[in-house]
Amino acid sequence: WYNSTVIPVVTDFPVWLGNTISGTTHNSGNLVDGLINAYYDGFIALVNSIKFSIWDAAGNTIFIAVCSVLFYVLGGLPFLGVAIGTLITLKAATAIILILGPIFIGFLLFPQTSQYFWGWVGTIGGFMLTQVLFAVVLGLEISYINNFIIKDGVINTDLIGCLCILLYFGAFTMLATELPGYAASIMSGAPSGGVGGVGGLIGKTTGVGAARNMSRTLGRTLVNRFNKNRLGPG
Repeated sequence: WYNSTVIPVVTDFPVWLGNTISGTTHNSGNLVDGLINAYYDGFIALVNSIKFSIWDAAGNTIFIAVCSVLFYVLGGLPFLGVAIGTLITLKAATAIILILGPIFIGFLLFPQTSQYFWGWVGTIGGFMLTQVLFAVVLGLEISYINNFIIKDGVINTDLIGCLCILLYFGAFTMLATELPGYAASIMSGAPSGGVGGVGGLIGKTTGVGAARNMSRTLGRTLVNRFNKNRLGPG
């Protein structure tokens, strides 16, 4: 039941929901592959739309075309690095948390340990929410490429538009670094930026913090009992 129900929901539902919200459809269920393919397709479409003779075209046209490609690469690569790095971290962390899932489900059977189960649920929810937000941002980025940079297969921009490519991609990059923090704030009240937001989710809601507190309490109890037994005979 766990493998056939819980795991598919956690892994597939965020991508479907994010694509539905953003109005985009990706054949791949992997956000990393979808992001790389979207950026690559946009780059190829941008290059193919540059159709002019280098001897006959005006210097301004050549300059704008070169700036469009250059700014697309300079602005898009940092966004790809941040987004892919965060998504891969999320995938790895989600896999680890799902592997430990049956243990936390067992904690639900006992009132004393049920809080650890709900912490696990909160962590899974935070990871899912982050992937949904990334899917939405990916949809916005694809829409930006198709509607702003390339219109009907033609570059229809000027120097200001080329500079806006850098600004928009910079905004997407900044947004990508903050998405894990937003998800952490919503799910656990632990805001943190960048990929560190994944660590905030884990530290606040998983059994890592709970185990640390439990071990601290157990150690304190053992020390107190040891001191009591040692002082008792005197």
